[in-house]
Amino acid sequence: MQVSLFGRLADLSGQRSLNDVPDGLADGEALRAWLSDAQPHLAEILAHPGTRLVLDNEITDWQAPLAGAGDVAIIPVVSGG
Repeated sequence: MQVSLFGRLADLSGQRSLNDVPDGLADGEALRAWLSDAQPHLAEILAHPGTRLVLDNEITDWQAPLAGAGDVAIIPVVSGG
């Protein structure tokens, strides 16, 4: 599974996409837990209530199953004016 990262997540991880994500993750919560363990410096952003999981270009909740998703992305909160 490939996961695209945007904004501050991409900046802090040094990557715009992750290709080493395990295939057996059941849902967004499992993905968030795995990523928080694999890259602890991202954990605070991943835990923020405004950080969103996007499956096949649709913003969804973290309990959504990952099976069958062709495109997986995580978008952190964005500020600006």
